[in-house]
Amino acid sequence: MRRCTLQIERLMAELVSEPDGPIHRLTLNIPSRRNAITPAHARSLAQEIERVEEAGEARVILLSGSGGHFCAGLDLHWLRSLGPNPGVADLQHGLSDFQSAVIAIVRCPVPVLAVVQGTAAGFGFDLALACDMRLAGSSATFTSAFARMGLVPDGGSTFTLPRLVGVGRSIRMLMTGETLSAREALSIGMVEEVIEDSTLDPGVRRTVNALLESAGSSIRSIKRLTRVPEVGALEQALSSEGAAQLQALQAPDFRVRLEAFAARFASRGQGA
Repeated sequence: MRRCTLQIERLMAELVSEPDGPIHRLTLNIPSRRNAITPAHARSLAQEIERVEEAGEARVILLSGSGGHFCAGLDLHWLRSLGPNPGVADLQHGLSDFQSAVIAIVRCPVPVLAVVQGTAAGFGFDLALACDMRLAGSSATFTSAFARMGLVPDGGSTFTLPRLVGVGRSIRMLMTGETLSAREALSIGMVEEVIEDSTLDPGVRRTVNALLESAGSSIRSIKRLTRVPEVGALEQALSSEGAAQLQALQAPDFRVRLEAFAARFASRGQGA
């Protein structure tokens, strides 16, 4: 019981949930790992979005990360902790938890804005793409990263990215794992605005205020009309991604790729 309580307390500290009038702020708070997350963090994020929705007070949700980074993706420590031959059930459960956060964002009736500084990599990249808008600080960088580990995207980016930047550019980004700067992401339509890091908070506030000036009922209707039709196709994409990811995770050479990737990016705290 004590261990369970400590785990809950740790999760609460690592996902900060703050109401601020009509705005609700959700902040990934694991700065020592550039906010790389475990399945438990993703499930907690999904549940918190649902709680905010049920409370019915927020008109905008802001999703960000602490310590100058958005999210470096999957916490590789968790993946390595499963051992050299992880069970299929453990992998499926982890994938389900990660994907629940993506579905919660899309289904949420109020707009969810990703406020991205620093790293958005792997699942962190997918998480940003799932949001309704992406406001990038000038330091933001975006990379899928999965293919470099012998993995495939599992947070819906094979569906969400082509809708933003087109099929050809998406295939290039997902297959090569290229890293885009904030300005490059803006130029291809992947983010809606780039704001200097030094003025990020007031810049985000301006966009939020513009949303708040519109009728709440209109905002909800527009989100429903634009995002809900995607849900079925997104869920199918997530299912297909999950099946492909399970195969990739069990490939004979995956453990070698994982250790090489972990060693390469350990100093940067990057995940997948």
